[in-house]
Amino acid sequence: MDNYWERFKTPFLCFGGYSGVGKTTLMSKLIKKFRDDGVRVGYYKHDSHRFVMDKEGKDTQICAQAGAEIVVINDPRHFAIIGDDNFKKITITHALEQCDCILIEGYKQSPFNKIVFFDKNGDMPISPETPNIKAFIHQGKISDSLDPKLPTFDREDIDPIYDFVKKHFQSCASEVFGAVFVGGQSSRMGRPKFSLEYNGTTEPQRMTKILSNFCEKVVLSARSDLDMGDLPEIIQCERVNDDHTNLGPVGGLATLMSRFPDKAFLITACDLPLLDQESFSLLIKNRNPLKYGTCFIKKGRHGFEPMCAIYEPKFIFPLFEAMSSRELSLSRIIRDLPFQHIVIPEEQRFRFSNVNHPEEYEAARLKRGVK
Repeated sequence: MDNYWERFKTPFLCFGGYSGVGKTTLMSKLIKKFRDDGVRVGYYKHDSHRFVMDKEGKDTQICAQAGAEIVVINDPRHFAIIGDDNFKKITITHALEQCDCILIEGYKQSPFNKIVFFDKNGDMPISPETPNIKAFIHQGKISDSLDPKLPTFDREDIDPIYDFVKKHFQSCASEVFGAVFVGGQSSRMGRPKFSLEYNGTTEPQRMTKILSNFCEKVVLSARSDLDMGDLPEIIQCERVNDDHTNLGPVGGLATLMSRFPDKAFLITACDLPLLDQESFSLLIKNRNPLKYGTCFIKKGRHGFEPMCAIYEPKFIFPLFEAMSSRELSLSRIIRDLPFQHIVIPEEQRFRFSNVNHPEEYEAARLKRGVK
């Protein structure tokens, strides 16, 4: 099996069986149900034989035969790319990672998660002891030697199969780590925003405590040159310095996702003092791990709040693409990706107000009831 699947961050499931057992028919029905549920599903067909996509005498076929490394055809609604094996890895990865989940037809011998089909005689193409079989699909006859713990479905039971596949994808969710961003120049405030106190407690202390209710591990994200000597010690909270300088939160998030590539990140900043535990609880409750992330949105496609959000592991791909083009606004990166959105009621929008000036700090202190 192609080794790039080992590093795939979008959950996928292989469907293996002999030719003619109904794999494509079943998968097409699952795809329709995913689409009707608003899930962006990708389909990947592994063909052990050489397939043909172009017709003899067509312009693209003539140029491919002449030696073009990559051939692209495009119309107002579709496009197709034909390339050699060296181009395959990056193209497939980039395209399919944009889906919420992926159904793969084939790769029955792979070490990855799979559903295996019996044929009409009750025969299956691989040993029932093959690793990572998650379920069996039959046409009335099954083997007596199956693991009783694994579910079996009749090929026509589309709804139960769909529910099983969807729950499997949801179960692939990554563990969530938390991060409090404490960087920033604080030039308008006149002193480090991380040192501002409300009733004797700094925001990094408060936010770390809140995130600890939802995350296995919480870290402080900071510029490497940031002197945090004024900040009281936060027990069991690691500081992670940015590997990417002068890139703001984008550089900090890229550092975290590189250090912990298999973790999702629930992040916040030290200058959002009106956020409360309920805000983060709402994020966790509405998290969709199949998207690139989950975030609050104030109105329409504008007003994304990137500093109170969950970023899934696969967000690292568009994040580094954005960095390479010097796009340093997390809000604009989020805008162009499939994110789970949580609409902020108008009466709650004040909770997402930043504190950048001394006047804003005093106003926030009043709202927090600081004496």
